[in-house]
Amino acid sequence: MTTWVVPTVDTKFHIDTRWWTEGGRDFRLALRDQLCEECRARFPDHRNTEMVDWIDPETAEIKRTDALWQCLRTICARKPDYIHNRLPLTTAVFRVFLANNNEPLVSNELYEHVPWKLPETILRTLASSTNYMGIRPVRLVR
Repeated sequence: MTTWVVPTVDTKFHIDTRWWTEGGRDFRLALRDQLCEECRARFPDHRNTEMVDWIDPETAEIKRTDALWQCLRTICARKPDYIHNRLPLTTAVFRVFLANNNEPLVSNELYEHVPWKLPETILRTLASSTNYMGIRPVRLVR
């Protein structure tokens, strides 16, 4: 059974890929839209890309990953202007999750990457009744 609780600043959020597939949305198209200009030039299409080997910098484990996502993590996310205060908050948070391989984060952790919005503002936005880009609380299964 899935239990839903009212989100707090301690609630972990992530990109729920089921939101994309269940709604017939194209996650890879949205992913390509978040690439920097350099990487978009490398991938003119979100359909014709390959899987590549990626070495996890923390565990040294080799993983197969989508070339678009790997390019975003290794090139786009390292650029100082990739996440900036002119982006809509939801786009900035989406980019944070893409850059960190969709590891769940709480509002305070998101604030470290999006310091121009307070954790409470981030929480209010992500916990609203409108779902933005599939960003949802991590489901707790009990």
